[in-house]
Amino acid sequence: DLLSVGSRYTKAEAYNKHGELLDVALTFDGQVATQGFALYQNTPNPFNGETIIGFNLPEAGYAKLMIQDVAGKVLKVIDGTFGKGYNEVRVDSEDLGQAGVLYYTLETAAETATKKMIIVE
Repeated sequence: DLLSVGSRYTKAEAYNKHGELLDVALTFDGQVATQGFALYQNTPNPFNGETIIGFNLPEAGYAKLMIQDVAGKVLKVIDGTFGKGYNEVRVDSEDLGQAGVLYYTLETAAETATKKMIIVE
């Protein structure tokens, strides 16, 4: 969780001497870090203002992030086509309209994961 490769500031891509696009990934002891589907804990958590929700997709495609209250009411949906690898979305607490414990779920065609976050006043 301390290191990641992403396109937040510059596009995370590399090319060989023939100009062909290569995959970019972190490796530890020969193992590629987070090469599959993963939904990460939002940071900061708890938060007031803005938080970042990161996730990893094994391939580019459509994904939907839903934020719900404890009763299951959907407060916000962020969806779209995301790239292979690490992605992140920013969420503003004002868009959610309440403080307390909330859940966020990431859905793709093949995977689903849910995490909990806390908004403080």
